[in-house]
Amino acid sequence: MKPWNNGWYYKAGFESNGHRVLCFDPFSTKDAFKKVFEFTKSSKPDFILHTKDELPAEIFQELRNLTRVIQWYPDLTIHPWLPPYVRAADVFITMAEGLVKEFQKDNTNVFWLTQAFEPSFFRIREITSEDRKTFSSEVTFAGTLGSKPFYLPRRRHLTRVMDEGFQLKWWGPRMPRKFSTIPLLVGRLGKAYGGKFIWGEEYAKAAQLSKIFLAFDAMPNIRKSMSARMYTAVGCGAFYLCQHVEGIEEVLVPGKEIVTFRSEQEMIDMIRYYLKNDKERKRIAETGRDRILKDHTYEIRTREMLRIIEKAL
Repeated sequence: MKPWNNGWYYKAGFESNGHRVLCFDPFSTKDAFKKVFEFTKSSKPDFILHTKDELPAEIFQELRNLTRVIQWYPDLTIHPWLPPYVRAADVFITMAEGLVKEFQKDNTNVFWLTQAFEPSFFRIREITSEDRKTFSSEVTFAGTLGSKPFYLPRRRHLTRVMDEGFQLKWWGPRMPRKFSTIPLLVGRLGKAYGGKFIWGEEYAKAAQLSKIFLAFDAMPNIRKSMSARMYTAVGCGAFYLCQHVEGIEEVLVPGKEIVTFRSEQEMIDMIRYYLKNDKERKRIAETGRDRILKDHTYEIRTREMLRIIEKAL
């Protein structure tokens, strides 16, 4: 439904490898249950790929009589509705290696496949003087600062960044207008808001024009559960400073391709150090971008997915 939904990246990745991809959006289709069967029978796909609960689990179970059903789940939360979908997949793929064993309770064909970067969606045509005024900052954060419990530490960390005297600019959905958020909306954190959710070319400009792109993963204790944000930001040329996710060093090398921290104080120390060391900061950003384009694009990831499916089935 949105141009930044992961499905578009997957489509581009498969097409880069010469595959034909047909898209079906049940949310904008009348009588979606009937039409998805008609669509599958007429197109005869090698498999159906989906991510969450686009259709009831029992529909995917029935579709397995026509073709293979693959689910690539892009979140960490195991919702109560999720297990039936795990069981309804011929192959279930999770972006968090640390959750493989949990999902295997419902399906023996569970595999880990991390997310990636799709360069074609983040091309920069030009960077103007207005862009530099809009997107340049010492520290940039792009993400949600909503009221859910796992978002609240982000507010504290970003406030600490400003308390230490660093220039901060953040982008994302507007904070909910509630009585509890009024102090944030009218305070320094609210004033540091860039004013909108950014994606595509604007996201790439923010990544390149900020000196430090700061990120917080929701559950860093879950092994290799890095979000797609890491690949996108680093692929766009950002100097990426993030919480240390268990196993992240097996994907990108801290101190060489990205930089990680394990505490709020270490975060502040890293910001202070790299703002004073431009050459080292730029070298890490460039090395990280080269690595992403070499090993972590959706063209590469979809090939890896096909190998998983062939091995499993």
